[in-house]
Amino acid sequence: MILKRSHQKLRRRNQTPLFVFLFLFPYIVGFTADSTSAYSEVLFGAGTGQYVYHDCAGAHTRTFTDAGAYVGKKFEGPYRIGLAAGTWKDGTNRTTFFAFPDLALDWKSFSLGTTGIRIGSRNSFYLEGKWLDQPPFQSGKGALRAGIGFLLKDSGTRMWFGTNVIPYHAPGAAAQFEFPLQGNKFLFFNCRLGSENENGISVGMRIISF
Repeated sequence: MILKRSHQKLRRRNQTPLFVFLFLFPYIVGFTADSTSAYSEVLFGAGTGQYVYHDCAGAHTRTFTDAGAYVGKKFEGPYRIGLAAGTWKDGTNRTTFFAFPDLALDWKSFSLGTTGIRIGSRNSFYLEGKWLDQPPFQSGKGALRAGIGFLLKDSGTRMWFGTNVIPYHAPGAAAQFEFPLQGNKFLFFNCRLGSENENGISVGMRIISF
């Protein structure tokens, strides 16, 4: 029993430097805060897609629909909080509702939180690995995704290209195109192309206020 407790204490000591490093990492590499970093945003969207599942009879394709919304606040400091909620329905006629928080340390060129990691600025070029970060959470960019994004400053259009998986059976190619509308409103389209007809499409809107 004593040895077990000693091992647990030693393990906590070994993990402490890692947590400290992750917290201080943006400061260590010199990331700076964005002068317009404070904002609020609301996102909502809906979509549809198909995924493959397997049983004793072989492979089957099932169609699903989903919708979701997100409300978030980015503060002047490197903090972001938000709340997401969504609904999912597939060919079983079963409807699922879910909700979860979004908490992150969010700088201009680096973000790390409950919905993933971003390296680089969203106002130029960035790399990211994300999960459940944008509605609709399944048919959009996928529940789990990774890719690159960039901003076309002349037009204000944002583009993202990468791969996603879940609820799909296998990874596929995915893309997002976001276009500015009147004021701080943006319309985005997502598409997904995968093997075995595992495809998806969705549309949504993002509204920002400073």
